[in-house]
Amino acid sequence: MAERHIWLIRHAKAEAHGRADHGRELAYRGYRQCVEMGNLLATQSNPPRVFLTSDARRTYTTAHFLNAFVRGKVTPSGEMYTYDVEVLARAVGTAMDDLELVGVDSVAVVGHNSAISDLIALLTCDSSTPSLSTLGMAELVLKGDWDDLWSVAHVTLRQLVKPSRNTK
Repeated sequence: MAERHIWLIRHAKAEAHGRADHGRELAYRGYRQCVEMGNLLATQSNPPRVFLTSDARRTYTTAHFLNAFVRGKVTPSGEMYTYDVEVLARAVGTAMDDLELVGVDSVAVVGHNSAISDLIALLTCDSSTPSLSTLGMAELVLKGDWDDLWSVAHVTLRQLVKPSRNTK
């Protein structure tokens, strides 16, 4: 049975709420988190080849910085700009249906909390999974094809990673 990987990633640290939420930039700390976690992704045996991301500036920027380390493809979606797990799950499903994922064994979803953390719980059927910190990542393993992603019996959590506290 094929093994696929889905990385669920919360965007990097963003600037304080001073402008419209959709346009918030990454904070200096967020850029440093991207470098640290991009290097980590590049060392993984199955780094993402496609990044599905909200079109909000902070998530889109996070996806582009991480992608620079693994040289995949970034696909933004306005539908993924949500804090609701059901809306995010539908948006991810639609985006994956629209993409040609033949030969792609690893995909990342870059989003917002609480939806991105709730998606971990939804896919793994484990509500005890902790909430992701800024630029926290969860690697999930799917036993089967991408069409099996929503069949919960096939998805397990492989690892949770987060930036070091020294990234300031």
